[in-house]
Amino acid sequence: MAEALIVSRLLQFAAVIVVFGCGAFRLYALGGDTTTTSANALAAFDPWFWRVTIIGAIVALLSALSLMLATTANMAGAAAAALDPDTISKVLFATSFGRAWCWHLVFAVLAIGVCLAPRVHWRMPAILVLSFLLLVSLGWVGHAVEGQGATRLVHQINQMVHLLAAGLWLGGLVPLAWLLGRARSPSGTAWISLARDVVSRFSHMGYATVALLAGTGAVNTLLLVGSTHALVGTPYGRLLGLKILLFLAMVTVALFNRLRLLPRLRREAQASAAVAALARSVLFEQGLGFAILAVVSVLGTWPPAIHHHSG
Repeated sequence: MAEALIVSRLLQFAAVIVVFGCGAFRLYALGGDTTTTSANALAAFDPWFWRVTIIGAIVALLSALSLMLATTANMAGAAAAALDPDTISKVLFATSFGRAWCWHLVFAVLAIGVCLAPRVHWRMPAILVLSFLLLVSLGWVGHAVEGQGATRLVHQINQMVHLLAAGLWLGGLVPLAWLLGRARSPSGTAWISLARDVVSRFSHMGYATVALLAGTGAVNTLLLVGSTHALVGTPYGRLLGLKILLFLAMVTVALFNRLRLLPRLRREAQASAAVAALARSVLFEQGLGFAILAVVSVLGTWPPAIHHHSG
């Protein structure tokens, strides 16, 4: 049961973050530029975006269903409960997890519907709103809703902000890698010019997301761990420490990209080599991000260290 829950959580986080991150990237990195180059880029980007989004939405729905069944089995203490309609119904409609997850499933179904809808002007705003709701609704379940009163509300809001910041950064790396791949192609001269602007915009957005992730992560650590002793003295705390180290590694890679590779990208003579180096660096950054999601998927199935420490 635990393995199914972890895999379902990992697929869920990855799919929703990619869908939201790609949509946000289109808005802040490509959508505000009215030049011919940007228009041509959007003409190439949009078909790719909708392919990624429909796949992501389907994975989000299937993993959400799988996570619901795994959670049902976990709550009932028996794997057979995941196939029992009465038990599933009780979990969905008689628990706080189930009521929140019903909305999450609705958002996923609607996202698939929007992807399959005819090409109309409201499709892009609709998928942006639905991917936003899919991402923040992940903060309506799990450890963030275990407290009481004001503490619970603060933790829930903090977790939603944390998820949104993660979506902007981790999810945005996927379309950034696509763009750099275009710039590396034999006919990528125009894409290199666009990449200079887009990487700069992504970098500026990155400052804000890193600050938000660090701040909200610190609040989560305080609420879920509570002390330095619990951070180093419990399995939950040590695994959370690994997540923090992976996050710091991502920040280091991002700073290297911003301070060393972006200036090289702006120099015509070094642009091609800089694009190749950036593409490799972004792939490495994506790997670190996926490792963080894997750690988070495990942490969500463990009792927080603060419970162990207080006990």
